[in-house]
Order: sequence, then structure tokens, then C-alpha cells
Amino acid sequence: MHCNTCGADIPPSASFCPECGSPVVPSQPAVSESVAPQPAVTEPAPSQPVAPPPPMSVPAPRTKKGLRGVVTLILSILLMGLTLVFQVIGLIISELGGLDLDACVTGFGALGGVVSLLILGGRRLLVPDAASFARAWREGWWVVAVSIGLALFDIVATLVEGDTLVTEGWALRTLGLLGFCLAIGVYEESVFRGLMLGGGLDAFGKRKAGIVVICVLTSIVFGMAHVTWGDLDYANPLDVLQAVLKTIQTGTYGFFLASLVIRTNNILGAVTLHALDDFFLMLPSVGLGGLELEAEYVSSGADALPTVILYSVIIVLYLPIVWRGVRMLAECDPPQLGAFHKA
Repeated sequence: MHCNTCGADIPPSASFCPECGSPVVPSQPAVSESVAPQPAVTEPAPSQPVAPPPPMSVPAPRTKKGLRGVVTLILSILLMGLTLVFQVIGLIISELGGLDLDACVTGFGALGGVVSLLILGGRRLLVPDAASFARAWREGWWVVAVSIGLALFDIVATLVEGDTLVTEGWALRTLGLLGFCLAIGVYEESVFRGLMLGGGLDAFGKRKAGIVVICVLTSIVFGMAHVTWGDLDYANPLDVLQAVLKTIQTGTYGFFLASLVIRTNNILGAVTLHALDDFFLMLPSVGLGGLELEAEYVSSGADALPTVILYSVIIVLYLPIVWRGVRMLAECDPPQLGAFHKA
């Protein structure tokens, strides 16, 4: 140990320095202040908005709307059979009462068609509507014009051949013919543009393609219904050609009527056009001339070729109403679910 004053050696037991006499001050060991390490404080990151957990996806319940449309279509086809039952009743009544067969069968068929529409909930198809009548006439006047033109041609041909044009009782027959044609219009429109078209729209009218397909299919069936395919001589090309042309001619007419019914959601305008078309076509021979009503559309023998020419001419004359039908369909945005659909 050394003296703090003079630096001389000092024995360990001495209290004073032997050289300078300075008191011995024991040296204190240096104490280093130890600072306890402090835990590092991490500043919390700025809070971010926490997105809520995504909701659990619950599968949408399956609806039965599509199936319901198919059921409506099936019911409409079955109710078409009901109209046949009504026609059988008309046949029986005509036999028992000695009444006109065609008038009874067609009249009861029309009644069956109306009843079938009401059963399926298609009452609005049968409610008179001025706007629907106006649209029907505006779009379909050409149909009536064609039938009037054909009637005038028939009258001229009768006069040229020297045959009798007007026979006794023509006024009463003409009035009866008008009622008969109205019954035809109600029957065929309620069946083809009411039941068949309405049921098809309820099942497939959600898309544009479905609307067009149903319109075309019902028109083809309508055209084919005017040919007695079981009695057709398939070995005769003219007979087959007449059947095909008649199907096309009536089918194009049906396409126009189907488009009109889809556009107006009413069959009464189509019934009126249909009835007037048939009336003017049958007026010269049946109403004025008193000939028996013939429902055969395929002629044989010498009449076969003229019938082919006639059907071809009518098809050409119907091209304007085909265009009108296409235009009306283009205006119908989907869905078009018909009068039987219930939301």
C-alpha cells in the first residue's frame, strides 16, 4: 500500500505514513454502478382496422318455380284433351238433335278451350282490351286483305266459269258462317295460342331463346294439325308437297298469331283476325254458293297442282306478316312467362 501524500511504502498495519506522517486513508474499491438492464419497450404498432370475418355462405334454397312451369305445361297439354272431350259431347248432341255436325263439334270445342283456359288461370287472355284489338288490327290487317283478295279471285273465277254465285238462303248461311268462323277462332286460338303457347312460356319463357323456340314449335304443330297425315298418299309427290306447303302456309300464319299473343298477352285480337280470315275465304263457296264445308287441304287428281300453286302463292303473300311476327318477338324482352304464370 502507498501513501496518498508522498507515495512511500506503508506497512499494512500502519495508521500513519512513516515518511510524512500523513494518516493512512484506506483506498476504497471502485464500485461501478451497474444499471439493471431495462427491458426494451416496443412501441405498439398503430392499430389497423380489423375486418370482420366474412359471413358464412348459406346456399340459396332451391325453388320449385322451374318445376312448376313444367307442371303447367303438362297440365295445359292434358287440358287440350279436355277440349276433345267437349267436341265428343258436341258430336253426340248433333247426332241426337239432328243438328249441324261441324257447328256442334266446333262450338263445343271452343267452349272446352275457354273452360280449360279458366282452369289454368288464364282469364286475362279472354278479357276484352281495346289496346290489344288495336294492336292486332294494326299488325294483322294484311292477313284479312289477303283473304279478301282470294275471295274476290274465287268470285271472279265462278263468274267466268258461268256457275251460280249466289243461291237461295245466302243471307242466313252467311250469318251462320260468321258464327261458325268465330267458333273456329276461339277454339284454335284457345288451344294453340292459349294452352299450348301459354304452358310452353311458363316452362321455357325465361330466356329469349326459349320464347322463340316455343313460338316456332307451336306454329309448326298448328300447321301440321291442318293435314290429315294418316290419309296421305306418301307415294304421290304432289300429295306430300301439298301437305308440306299447307303446314308451312298455316305455320307462318300461326307464327304471326303467336307473336301477337305474346306481345299483347291476349287472344281475342288473334281470334278476330282468325275468324275474319276464315270467313272471307269460305264466303264465296259456302256462304254465297251454299256448298258443303270441306276440311280437306290435300287435293288429288287434277286439283293437286293448282293447290300446290295456291299454297305457294299464299306463303309468299304471308311474308310481310312473318316479318311483323319477328319484329314483335324482338320487342318482347325476357322473361315472357305467359298468362298462366304465378309469381
